Amino acid sequence: MWVKILICLLGLCTGVMAWAEDTKILGFEQFIEPQAGQSYSVKASAIAPNAQMWSVVYMVLQTNQVPDDTVLDFKVQPQGILFKNNPAKKIDEYGFEGIRLANKKEFAFSQYSDFAELIQDQTGKTIQDASVFDVSRAHVYARVEDWVPEYNAQSTQLNIELGQMHEMDVKGLYIVLGEGEKPKDLKAIANLDPLMKSQFQSEETQDRHRIRSETREAKFAIFLVMIGVGIFLGWYRFKS
Repeated sequence: MWVKILICLLGLCTGVMAWAEDTKILGFEQFIEPQAGQSYSVKASAIAPNAQMWSVVYMVLQTNQVPDDTVLDFKVQPQGILFKNNPAKKIDEYGFEGIRLANKKEFAFSQYSDFAELIQDQTGKTIQDASVFDVSRAHVYARVEDWVPEYNAQSTQLNIELGQMHEMDVKGLYIVLGEGEKPKDLKAIANLDPLMKSQFQSEETQDRHRIRSETREAKFAIFLVMIGVGIFLGWYRFKS
């Protein structure tokens, strides 16, 4: 009996180890107080042609005034990997007004403890948290992207080029390249992307319009039924 229990435990441990290996951190770089107009990158070793790749870009920002007139501007340029949703695209440019960025008092990248632990265990690097002088002015931008390895690529690299900021400073920039199953924390991180929020709101608006349209059609159908019943009853009484 004890032998069977031991075999089960060994099988369970092996399964857990295999699951843990499904997620690989291929590269991680962090930049505290990066400068506008500069390019920052993360590199990864040789990637298998069929690898399921993803990346995380996480920025901690500080606005210098009310965020209505602040702007975050940057470019994403891959090397050796292709945008999964648009492989022909070579570069992506983003520009956001500060008011569209998540205003968070808890802005530290290390708050995603499971993801942070995975990064530190696999890379041996300790995550440094950015600091801001006024947490009420702290904002966060994040994006999770899927990638396809480029055929016969010699190297893999993801570059983030910061544009000229307007009344806004990047206090911390974190770039991660990963492979395999996405950690659970990435769902919460992806929700900080203003584009995803806009897409969600757009879908939510479309759903509301569809429900309203269906409600109007249902009311009209009931109205026609009631008219039909009235006409039938009137005709029946007339015949009687």
